[in-house]
Order: sequence, then C-alpha cells, then structure tokens
Amino acid sequence: MSHLPRFNDPVEASLSARDFDHPDSVRLLCDYARERRVLVGFDDPPNLDKPSEYQPPRGLFVIAYTEPEIPIACGGIRTYRDRKGVFEIRKMYVAPQYRRQGVARRILLRLEQHASTQGAHELLLETGSYNQAAIRLYTSSVYRPIPPYVQGRPSFNRAFAKDCRIPAGDAATGYSAFDE
Repeated sequence: MSHLPRFNDPVEASLSARDFDHPDSVRLLCDYARERRVLVGFDDPPNLDKPSEYQPPRGLFVIAYTEPEIPIACGGIRTYRDRKGVFEIRKMYVAPQYRRQGVARRILLRLEQHASTQGAHELLLETGSYNQAAIRLYTSSVYRPIPPYVQGRPSFNRAFAKDCRIPAGDAATGYSAFDE
C-alpha cells in the first residue's frame, strides 16, 4: 500500500502567459503570500520580484485558467542574476482545491520549455522543506538538491537545480521535461 497521496482527477486548464503585474497574477500571488504567512509566518518582501524580470525573453509568467477564465495557478521563470544560461523558477502556486491534478507539472514544463528556447543550461529553484508535494514534483522532474544559492534565506528552504543539458530520455529516469 502506498503512503503517497493519490492524484485527483485531472482538471481541464489552459495556460496563458501574463504580465507579472496583471490582475490575475496579483490575485494568485496574494493568495500565495497569504498561504506562506500562515505556514511559515512571513513572505518575501513585496518588491523582491520586479515585473520586468518575468518579461520574455529574459523570463515568463504563466497562469493556469479553468473555464470560464478562472485563474487557479501560476508560476514564473526569470534569468538568474544575469548569469547566461541560468534561470530561476519562482512563485509556483496552485489554489488548494486544484492541487494534485497535474496543474503544477504543466506549468513547470511550460517554464522549462521557455528556458530551453532561451539557451538555458541550468534551472534553479527553492521551496520550503514543509512543502513535500513540491519536493516530490521537483525530484520527479529530475531536479537535484543543491546547497542554498541565496544568502540569508530561511534554514527550512531547500534549493534544487536541473541540468538542462541532460539528453532526452535520461538513462536514470527515462524522462526529460523538454521532450514535450
């Protein structure tokens, strides 16, 4: 018997690129911040992320919508500190009633595809050690644990990286996010 939670039925959702400061983005980011404050007692400073960092080609911000155009999830990617070929995934959030339905994985794939088209060789991200669902998503998507890459972050943060130069169908997993 498995101890992992079961997936719910997949939700029909479309993915759309949006500005980081689009009203739907702001709503989801506020929900994300509110949830983080409840879980860990704080959130990132409001102006830590600049909307321009998520503008193509340097970045991308994606929202998942159900019909009729209800925003249910988001995620972004941006060039990491002007390091050529290194991108950082940020602000991954799925509304609670839509979790475990494959929405986060679809957003992650879309962000990875964007990075691939921009010549990414490495993807970075952080999540909290309390967020076991996110950790399962990232490790099953061939992200590996790395030492913290941002100074001053909380000790419960876990950093991950993905080498984008792994050929399709990596021998260890048989899976590459860039196959789709």
